Amino acid sequence: MSDADQERFERAVVNLAGAPSPEQQPARRSHPMLAALRRAGTTHVYADSADVDEVGALVRAEGFVWEEIDGSTANQPLVGKVFARYLEAADVGAWADALRALRPHLGERDLVAHLYAVLCSQTARDVIAAYAAGRDWGASVQLHMSLMHDPSTAVRVGHMIRAMVPTAVVKVPFTPHAPACLWVARELERAGIPVNFTSTFSARQTVIAALLADVSLTNIFMGRINQGLEATLLGEHVDLAAQRALRALRRDHGAKTLLIVASVREWETFVHTAGCDVYTAPCAAIAGFMQQNEHAPETIVDQVERSYLDAMTIGAAVESGIGRARIARLYEVEPELIEFLLEWRETREARAMTDGDALARRFEEAGFGDVFYAPTAAEWQQLRASKLPVLGAELTTRLALDTLYTLLADADFDKYQEAMDTDLLTRLG
Repeated sequence: MSDADQERFERAVVNLAGAPSPEQQPARRSHPMLAALRRAGTTHVYADSADVDEVGALVRAEGFVWEEIDGSTANQPLVGKVFARYLEAADVGAWADALRALRPHLGERDLVAHLYAVLCSQTARDVIAAYAAGRDWGASVQLHMSLMHDPSTAVRVGHMIRAMVPTAVVKVPFTPHAPACLWVARELERAGIPVNFTSTFSARQTVIAALLADVSLTNIFMGRINQGLEATLLGEHVDLAAQRALRALRRDHGAKTLLIVASVREWETFVHTAGCDVYTAPCAAIAGFMQQNEHAPETIVDQVERSYLDAMTIGAAVESGIGRARIARLYEVEPELIEFLLEWRETREARAMTDGDALARRFEEAGFGDVFYAPTAAEWQQLRASKLPVLGAELTTRLALDTLYTLLADADFDKYQEAMDTDLLTRLG
């Protein structure tokens, strides 16, 4: 396809989203508890939802919206909750015909990935129109999961999402089985498109994202860490360790990456991790923090230098079955890893890197090959059975815990992706 034909195709995809609705302009008012988070060092609080009505129930009050809630994030499970609503309103058959007229040999997978981007962008635009209220609302829109196996197309779709949603943050999932995800994230950032590098579970993964891809945002899915390891305050400890690591990289090496405290399960997390850069949490968790009366605003202070090593608990069976040393790798970052990343990223090889397999080999040579792993078909079936580690399972005993958690998250997102793809294809006949 010529450059001109590619440009026409991409413009057609963007046009499918239609004209954005005009932004409403409700007044904004500060909430005392959320303002306390900002004073502690937090810059953004995002609602973890693709549902404009659910976000509205949190953000909107009588005649105004809350100032400090200034973005929303969505992944495949969250989009799945509203997907039928948007699919019902769309003429996806006509959309498909229009795209195939421009690209007659457009495959089914690519077609679905592009249509999914349009529908996801529409969910984000609805939230922005209703609640941005003049703010630069950060709406994280996640790429179709299949695109991590086609990095060039992933980058192009990221550009299209940003064209459909001018304040979009493109969510690129970390895929240990498809290491080119880091290249996708880096190329989007180089083009000025902010990336939320997601499906990450350890301090070292956030450091890799910051130093190799220079992403705007990355995450710790701390709630899944606690749930899967029958722990209290472990996920919070990992978040604080990652926050300290990123602060050091910003101070000493010019990194820009902000940390998102993600997979929040209860409002107490805001108290335990206050001062972290960004939160994305279910609407109920944010509302719980706003409404609770156990902590006054003046008690919310920066916790980033705090350690929860003495306070955290881990299930006895989990600790004996997995081992404390393996668990500690969620929050410890080897100095040798940082040294490797700082040195290698300045090489011509790293700057020109497009091959994910070559990237994985370079990590292996440096002694950090456990960051990546490509499961067999049988292992993917095991990973799809639960989004949490299964104690005693062969993969749980063999893989690095952060790599395992990421693969479990990707497998979970894939299931939701496949369900939405099936609905889309049924509509197309």
